[in-house]
Amino acid sequence: MRNPFTFKASVFKWVGLLIGSVVLAVGLAYSLDFSGVSLLPSGFSLTQSESVVSVKTAQSNFALQNRYGRRWLHYATVSRSDDSFRQMFITADDVERVEAGHPLPDNTLILMESWYSSESPGIVFIKQKLNGSWQYGSFNPSQPDYQLSDRASCQGCHAPFSGLDFTLTKPLLEAALQTQQLQTAYCDRAGRSPCDPEAYLPESF
Repeated sequence: MRNPFTFKASVFKWVGLLIGSVVLAVGLAYSLDFSGVSLLPSGFSLTQSESVVSVKTAQSNFALQNRYGRRWLHYATVSRSDDSFRQMFITADDVERVEAGHPLPDNTLILMESWYSSESPGIVFIKQKLNGSWQYGSFNPSQPDYQLSDRASCQGCHAPFSGLDFTLTKPLLEAALQTQQLQTAYCDRAGRSPCDPEAYLPESF
């Protein structure tokens, strides 16, 4: 006859192992970073019906992200000599319309986060191409505002770069879409002064 105490001990042992396995699985799941959204699949198909999976690796943060009420693709990081850096984004809706070697299509919307510390971004800058011309805007990260205007100061800063469709990071954007890798660049000037275009070329050039 089976010893009832031995049988109960065996049951408790297996129940304990089952509970331990569940706790371990939950712990591992929460230890992973699933705050982003998926890397773009081959071909950059972005239909709304597709499921997205969070992917972040040490090699790339090239991912779609929900920020400021919209969906963006993080395509480049530009570091500066004063230890500040810029994070560059393009709306997910514009990704498939970008063609290497061609001007950016009308309605393209680009966002630039300015970081002066690792804690939180400073002013966020936006630019959108409307009827062939770029309009500019900016807002506090906690108060997204997509109003645009001609902004003479912005127009004047970008005016020398007509060969890049007035968008210095355009080569980085094209390289990011081609390689599906976040691009990086270094500008040896402080503040918001643009570097020479060569500073924004991807490493493969």
